[in-house]
Amino acid sequence: MTIALRKLALLEKNLEQREEQARLDGYASSPIDYALKEKITKLMEQARLI
Repeated sequence: MTIALRKLALLEKNLEQREEQARLDGYASSPIDYALKEKITKLMEQARLI
């Protein structure tokens, strides 16, 4: 379970960094899939409650 939580945390961090980099590069829209980001965020919230 710990490995899964670490992987999710790394994935969440990576998505945030990619989104920030795209914003800094001047993209008007984010290249990040919001459905995936929302799923990861919800899973991390659920895991933090446990």
